[in-house]
Amino acid sequence: MNSEKNFRNRPGFNEIEPWHDDVDKNKISLIINQSDVKTMNEYADYLAKKYAPHEEKEKKIKLTTSQIRNILDDVQRMKKEDIESGKHELLRPKLAYIAGKSDKNNYSIRGLREILDFALQNVGKDFNKFENFRNFFEAIVGYHRFYSKVKD
Repeated sequence: MNSEKNFRNRPGFNEIEPWHDDVDKNKISLIINQSDVKTMNEYADYLAKKYAPHEEKEKKIKLTTSQIRNILDDVQRMKKEDIESGKHELLRPKLAYIAGKSDKNNYSIRGLREILDFALQNVGKDFNKFENFRNFFEAIVGYHRFYSKVKD
């Protein structure tokens, strides 16, 4: 797995939790709290390009469409009253479950879980912030679909 080997050999690589490098709390805060669309597009593009499998053998260490579609469907069904009641917080354990059942070497799903978890924490009960979260997640999925070279 050449791509995994290159990833693991880069300077500053965190062997235990390599996805920590992808969690940019400043960018996430700008996206969720300030509706920064430029940052959202650039960060979503970066994440999708990095997490999308480019060949069949990468499916175990990269993010597959089916892993994220389930969560995206839940996100898209959320209404204002769901956010005001805090129901969207139930997405956090669902993300953890999906990450937990994936291959332990799948840094992509674990990274995405951590990124989306932090983003959800920034939402609170503010529907406008949730809309920013939804747009960010949809952007990641859209770019992921574009970059993914492997069928689920």
